[in-house]
Amino acid sequence: MNIADCYHILGVQKDASQKEIKSAYRRLSLRYHPDRNTNEKDGEKFKKIIEAYQLLRSEEKKKNKTVETDVAAKYAEFWKKYESKVSEPFHFDSGIGEFTNPFGANVTENYNHNQEKQPSPVRTHMILFGGLGLIALWIILSMILK
Repeated sequence: MNIADCYHILGVQKDASQKEIKSAYRRLSLRYHPDRNTNEKDGEKFKKIIEAYQLLRSEEKKKNKTVETDVAAKYAEFWKKYESKVSEPFHFDSGIGEFTNPFGANVTENYNHNQEKQPSPVRTHMILFGGLGLIALWIILSMILK
């Protein structure tokens, strides 16, 4: 069976989309299905419809299938472009020194208020022992109130 016969059997034109081919196949397969018809000619017609649809479907899959060499070539092309962009040196724009803060602060000033402060051991001990004291108090009160 050739492709032209498949289109003729399904009753669609040669430039039909996959959606049209599928709807024609479903319509005809319901019409000529052996469970609905006892006529042997309808059974043969049903087999031809299935064969035609499968052939058209496999041809469409072959068209859409990408060859592994194409994938490898595209992969290599992607990395070639990526590596060329990464290896280029980055240069600041000439106007970067003219940047001003919208709140009026000078960018060249050195700010110290955002620097991390050294933790105080006294404060750390107070938090630690205070928490342990609260836990101990809670345990004692829960035992007394039982």
